[in-house]
Amino acid sequence: MKRKFSALPILFAMAIVLVSSCKKDNSSSDESISAEDSGNVTSALNASTDDAANAVGGITSLSGKIDGALAICGYTIDSTHKSSGIITINFDGTPCNNNSKTGSIVATLENYSGGTRWKDAGAVLKLEFRNVQVTKISSGKSLTINGNHYITNTTGGVAWKVLQGLATSTVTHKHVADNFTVTFDDGSQRVWSVRRSRSFSVNGQAITVTVTGDTTVNGQANVEAWGTNRRGNTFTTAITSAIASNNTCGYYKPVTGELNHLVSNKSMNVLFGVDASGTQASGGCPYGLKITYTGPNRTLTRVVAY
Repeated sequence: MKRKFSALPILFAMAIVLVSSCKKDNSSSDESISAEDSGNVTSALNASTDDAANAVGGITSLSGKIDGALAICGYTIDSTHKSSGIITINFDGTPCNNNSKTGSIVATLENYSGGTRWKDAGAVLKLEFRNVQVTKISSGKSLTINGNHYITNTTGGVAWKVLQGLATSTVTHKHVADNFTVTFDDGSQRVWSVRRSRSFSVNGQAITVTVTGDTTVNGQANVEAWGTNRRGNTFTTAITSAIASNNTCGYYKPVTGELNHLVSNKSMNVLFGVDASGTQASGGCPYGLKITYTGPNRTLTRVVAY
C-alpha cells in the first residue's frame, strides 16, 4: 500500500512564532526576519532533499531495495540515465503539504558504477539544485535555491520506509552544502552553507525525526546553517540540543530540543517542548516552546503554544 508523508520541516513553525512574538520590538526586526528566512530555507531544503532521496530510494536499481512503493507528489522523475546512477526530479508546481515547487534537481548516486546503492551505509547523493523555487501556499512567499548539496546515508537503510512503518532500523542522513545561493522574493540573493544530520527512528508506535547541527563556526558549536541574511548581516543557527519530533505529538511540534539563532550581537533562543510555564515538559505531548530574545539593551521571553 502506498502512503505519503510530509517533508517534516520541524523548524519552520519556529520561524513564524519568532516573527509574531518579536515584531513589536523594532530592535529585533532584523533577527525576526533572519530567523524567518532560516526557517523557510530549512523547510525548503528538507522538502526538496527528501523528494530527491525518496525518488532515488523508490527506484530498485538505485536503492538496492526490492520491497515497498512510494507515492510521490508534485514532481516527475526522468530516469533516462538511471543506468549511470543519475535521475532528474522535475517539479511541476503542484501544491503538496502547503508548498509548491518548480525547477529541478539532478540526483547522482556517487560510485554507482562501483556497486554502491542508496541503502548502503556511506552512500552519497549529489543533489544539483537548478532554480528550485519553493512557494508557501498560505503566504505566497517564495525562495529559489541553486547549488550542490550532498546527502550521506551514514547508517544505511531507506528513510521513507521507516516513516511509513515498513522498517524499524534507524536511518541517519548527513546534509552538507557549501556556498549555495538563496534568492528571496524581494530579489536579494545570498550565500549560505549547511551542516546537519537528520535521523529517522522507531520506538514502539512512535516514529521520531531528530535534527542536529554538525559543525563549529566562529567558536559556536553544533551549527546547522550559516551565511548572510537578506539584509546583508551574517548569521549562524546552532542546534544546541537535538530537536526531536514524532508522529504521536505531531512532526511540527518538537518534544525536545534547543536552537540558537545569532545575528551580530543579538540572539534568539528557542527551547522546544515546554509546559505552559516554560519549563521543559516531562511525559506526554508538550504545550509549546519558549523564545528568549537577547539584545544589547534588553531580554524578552515568551512561551508560545504549538
